[in-house]
Amino acid sequence: MNQRWTLHVENFARIESADIEISPLMCFIGDNNSGKSYIMALLWGIIANGHVFYYDKNKSCVDSPEYVTCREWLLSNVGKKVEITPDTAQKYIDWFNEILDANKTRLTRNIFNSEIAIGKIEIRHFSVTQKVTVTLNDKTIQKGYGYTPINSTEFELDIYRDNPEALFVSNFLTVWHLLMFGLTRIAKSLEYEETPIYLPASRTGLLLVHRLIAGKATRNMFSLNSDDDFQEKLTAPYVQFLELLIKLQNTAEIKSERKMALIRFLQDEIIHGNVTVKEEGKTIRYSPEDSDTELPMSITSSVVTEIASLLLLLTTRIPLRLVVIEEPEAHLHPALQKKIAQLLIRFAHNGIPIWITTHSDTILQHFNNMIKLNNRPEEEREELLKEFGYTDEDLLSPEEINLYQFERGDKHTMIQKLQSSKYGFVVPSFNKAIDRLMSEIFAFQEDD
Repeated sequence: MNQRWTLHVENFARIESADIEISPLMCFIGDNNSGKSYIMALLWGIIANGHVFYYDKNKSCVDSPEYVTCREWLLSNVGKKVEITPDTAQKYIDWFNEILDANKTRLTRNIFNSEIAIGKIEIRHFSVTQKVTVTLNDKTIQKGYGYTPINSTEFELDIYRDNPEALFVSNFLTVWHLLMFGLTRIAKSLEYEETPIYLPASRTGLLLVHRLIAGKATRNMFSLNSDDDFQEKLTAPYVQFLELLIKLQNTAEIKSERKMALIRFLQDEIIHGNVTVKEEGKTIRYSPEDSDTELPMSITSSVVTEIASLLLLLTTRIPLRLVVIEEPEAHLHPALQKKIAQLLIRFAHNGIPIWITTHSDTILQHFNNMIKLNNRPEEEREELLKEFGYTDEDLLSPEEINLYQFERGDKHTMIQKLQSSKYGFVVPSFNKAIDRLMSEIFAFQEDD
């Protein structure tokens, strides 16, 4: 991730105000029913569904002074390779915020499939770790929209001076590259090739019945004998997850060794076997290690069904950019929760940002341990890495992770960004619960 920015929202669901700064590894913790999934889904939706802004020029603020400023900057640099300075980037962010505001109701409706009020939404505090340059090619004959991303710090645009629509798209692609490169991928046709993945908390249930849901939905769409009562609406993350399950296909070869390392970790350290998609009927099967047996998901352990979707995403043709996981610790023993925390860090180090909601103090304690280990003197650190079976890839620095605590009040949820010291994070909500539990242990135990 070359970019950093903060999503600011006001008066959204129970949340009076929130400022969430993105990072390679991000955790939402805190009370149940406090809005963690709402904010996570909103973040995911801005990244995954931002393409809706292309299709309604009336709500894309093309007549605003902010857009005119961006357009004139683009036209004044045609034929050049130029750096997008902080001042220029902020002009584009200002325009993007206008678009966000104009589309906020449609955006939340697309994400939640329901009307959810939102007062204010905007991007703040944008910055990049390395400067970004763009080459603006002067073109007369239009072929597509001429967007060529090279990496997070460089891209090319074909500029058609006399085509207002093409100029609008080029400007939008500029701000999209600044904000979203590495989190999603946009193709030249403006169709999304690689969108962020959202694994909802109920992924096990959906995994077990996704074929039945697909069949039921198809019958109700196309059959005269449809069931009128089958009208339950799902949020966009759930719909996407179901679509992914239905489209799953095994890939013949995985070329990335770093990706293979993540796959092997899941297979060897967590589920002790493998999960595959069978083309006959697109069923999913689990094969325990050292066995030729193939088990249906319905009779495997909960750890397999919880982890299966993540493993399948790694082993199939679906590309990964950003991964969101609700409650990755679900149904896992504390020893496996620690393994999951180790895996999350490795995802981030492999260039796949990973954002989670969690109630696991074990996961947070592992993050703290890796921060503390990373801060030890080099010689001590190397000895401890070897003693406990870790590598440099398992270490964590505070700059790589942001942690937010959600605390439910009578009317609103308070969201606090927790600060890390060299010893890691202190999590007040976890500490309060543990302190109360310890007080009960000492009060209730009998004297010998």
